[in-house]
Amino acid sequence: MNFLFPMAAWLGFLALPIIAFYLLKTRQRRKPVSTLLFWNELKPKIESSPFWRRLRRWLSLALALLIFGLILAALARPAFEWEKRAPRHIVALLDNSASMRATQPAPSRWEQAKAALERTIAQLRVQDEMTILTTEDPPRILHGWTSSQRALREAVAGAPLLETGSDPRAALALARELRQLRPEASIVIFSDAVWPAGAEEALPEGDVLRGIDPGNPVNTGITLFALRRSPVAPGDWQLEAGITASAPFTGTLELLRDGVPMDRVPVEASPEKPWRKHWRGSNEGAARFTAHLRTADLLAADDQAEARLEGLRPLRVLLVGAADPFLEAVLDSVPLVQWSREETFPEPLAGNPDLVITRGETAPAAPPANAALLLLNPQGNGFWGETTGVLRDVAVAEVDASARLLRHTGFGAVAIGEAQAWRPAPGSTVLVSGMEGPLIFGRWDRSPRWLAFGFDPGTSDLMYRTAFPVLIGNLLQSLRPDETADATARLPGPVESALQPAAPAPEEEGGAAIPWWPVFPGWWWALLLAAGLLVLEWGTYHRRITD
Repeated sequence: MNFLFPMAAWLGFLALPIIAFYLLKTRQRRKPVSTLLFWNELKPKIESSPFWRRLRRWLSLALALLIFGLILAALARPAFEWEKRAPRHIVALLDNSASMRATQPAPSRWEQAKAALERTIAQLRVQDEMTILTTEDPPRILHGWTSSQRALREAVAGAPLLETGSDPRAALALARELRQLRPEASIVIFSDAVWPAGAEEALPEGDVLRGIDPGNPVNTGITLFALRRSPVAPGDWQLEAGITASAPFTGTLELLRDGVPMDRVPVEASPEKPWRKHWRGSNEGAARFTAHLRTADLLAADDQAEARLEGLRPLRVLLVGAADPFLEAVLDSVPLVQWSREETFPEPLAGNPDLVITRGETAPAAPPANAALLLLNPQGNGFWGETTGVLRDVAVAEVDASARLLRHTGFGAVAIGEAQAWRPAPGSTVLVSGMEGPLIFGRWDRSPRWLAFGFDPGTSDLMYRTAFPVLIGNLLQSLRPDETADATARLPGPVESALQPAAPAPEEEGGAAIPWWPVFPGWWWALLLAAGLLVLEWGTYHRRITD
């Protein structure tokens, strides 16, 4: 141990006045008494006392000198070996994924990780700094760089625990960026290492993983619970469930729909053969599906799952132009469609329609900003492109098979009696084309969305085919992106990963042992001991031990 301010030792001469005060004999005051008989008997004993007996409160003097010495040592700033090391900067990553809820080892991996992090916080010195992140994606900064142990403990106490798994790669990337501010900083991860495949390779070399060894856990859980509507039939839905086990498992899966039992199926799963099952149904309204796996293992979070199916809303379609019985019959055949008709294109659009269909000369000068537009045989030039002539007896030559709008339409066999030759507007996508140019083109992938038919469906054999009704159905379904998306349950993640034991926590960091006691500077300990001795001296004096 060294002293950072050894010049404070010169203040030791102040101990001489303390000793002098104890040696000085207090001058006796005269006071009349009734008799001197007793005082005359004590006077010879007092005067014959040796010199050292005059130190009547020698224990009090020793305590006073010791207290003074501790205060002097505090002023000299003592520095222990662990205190002389360079300041440490730690980026702590706390894994808050669902696998940390596992109760093996007890009480839970989450509590063990927080306890390990709090022990590291308790070992911080005054000159050390720490910042704490979570391993979720995107990572959450629980606290920035600070030396306050109280602030760091409060941040750990308020850390959230996720219902799903996590991928630490985004947190590790942020940790590397934070380390740029402190070149000597180290990254310490508190986790059970239940990560997606390949995540462990992202660990920076030389950093520390304070892992939690789960031993040999046995766990079975729901790893897949996905629900989605059909992209073709609006009311149809499909539900898929999957179960993975770390050991051969036989049990029961209960499926409920809006709280009412829907199915109860036996489950047989093993590490080599996960269990899978599908359900299908039809429902235009909202529904909530829940699954319960009857098992008792170390992780209860993956024994249940929930997915919600949003209700379908009716789509509003506006027809512009003269009455068209064929087009109106097509709209009547599509479920959940409410249509109306106007003779001319209204400005502005009223009723917030989802799709506007125009025929011939009723096309607007510009596409509406708040609705999709279908142009059937537009006349003349416009925002959709330029016409270059008239084509007769047109045969379809090419169909974009990858286009979702043309799925299940079968446009390749359509015969068209008369069509216009078009030069589409820049940025347009051609879906169907003939030998002499595009027939169906538009811009449906971004707003404002529009699609143009370069011919009148009445001049083709579409009236005798399902291609046109299916196309209209695809157009309307594409306007439901939020209602046809997957409704996947939030699950803890792969069960197999929970079987991989993490690396044990190291005993040392940076090549030097970390003390187990609370890490305070040496002057703090000196003042604390001096305060304790002061209380001791005060108590012994009042008990007349040092009086």
